[in-house]
Amino acid sequence: MNKLILLVFAFFIIESVSAAHFIVGEVRDSYDGVLADGKEVVLWDPTRGGIDDNLTDVIGPTGNSGTSNIYMIDCELLNKKCKVGDEIMVRSVYDGQEVNLTVTRAGYDIAPNMTLNSRPNITSIEVEDSITSPLGQIDLTPASTRDVTCEVIVEDYDGNSLQNPGSEFYSSSQGDLDDNNNHYTNNSCLINESYGNENETQFICGFEVWYYANPGAWACFFNVEDNLSFSGNATNTTNVNTLLSVGVQNVIDFSYVDLEKVSGEVEVNVTNYGNVATNLSLTGYAVSQGDGLAMNCTLIGNVSIENQKYNLTSPNPGTLDLGEADLVYVNMSGQTATKQFDLDYQTEDGAEAINSTYWRVYVPLGVSGDCEGKIIFGAFQGAGS
Repeated sequence: MNKLILLVFAFFIIESVSAAHFIVGEVRDSYDGVLADGKEVVLWDPTRGGIDDNLTDVIGPTGNSGTSNIYMIDCELLNKKCKVGDEIMVRSVYDGQEVNLTVTRAGYDIAPNMTLNSRPNITSIEVEDSITSPLGQIDLTPASTRDVTCEVIVEDYDGNSLQNPGSEFYSSSQGDLDDNNNHYTNNSCLINESYGNENETQFICGFEVWYYANPGAWACFFNVEDNLSFSGNATNTTNVNTLLSVGVQNVIDFSYVDLEKVSGEVEVNVTNYGNVATNLSLTGYAVSQGDGLAMNCTLIGNVSIENQKYNLTSPNPGTLDLGEADLVYVNMSGQTATKQFDLDYQTEDGAEAINSTYWRVYVPLGVSGDCEGKIIFGAFQGAGS
């Protein structure tokens, strides 16, 4: 109250000497602690001279008012002096807020109060996939995508509407552009304005992360603006786990093979459906694992496991006898074999990582009918034989 009396007294003295007409206003500190003192305001009459004919003042003790949080501008100093009935605009340079008032016959006019705008405050950001245990880890899906979600809680102290939410999910080796190995963008995050209290908003930003996304540390970055274009952002990290997975065609068809003959060569492509380079493990059986058979036949006999043969590096076309085949192919055994295969993971979108393998089978005497067996292709890291 004492402040107001002193200001009024000063205004009347100045008016009687210089016929000034002061526009006075209060600018409060922002809710997040930004001080109004030292910030600038600009005053103009939009109908008489416009923004080019303007006056400025510094809020607070270093400005015309000499008082914290108060500005004071003599609109008579405009090139086109203000007069009764003029519409006056005052803008906070810091955040662009504007107030207006009409000039009266009084010696001064008081503009509506302003409070400096606060930046949106991100109070929480969580990154998770649909597998919530353990937390903070992303488990990818072989040959497909995994839904990863960044859930963000934003508090806006001023109650402004929030706009332009955007999020990025990227690895430590991210590039500028989206790439399924290391960078994903979502600029259409779901907005849940009914979340929490009146100043809180929840944003849900989803990403479909491909199986070949780089393993290791990843981050979710989120940014949002209020209606004064003040932005707030935050980042949280997670870990994309290593995925070991390979895929092959469902059936290896050797067609018809005569007794005591080696089949023709069948090429089998192996695709890396994981996110690291992999070697290959091989296990074969006919009826149950460890049965020592490559194939079980419908009429007579079985094909033993060593008669199933493979080459993991190069083709060997043409007709081969058993001795020739044994020189260039490896026999399957009853135990799981771990083999050097050097199959890299996919690094270009749309270009799967594929290596070829080559297979034959020898059919001994005493076998008849349709013969069938199973081969398990497995992925592993580490040295193979």
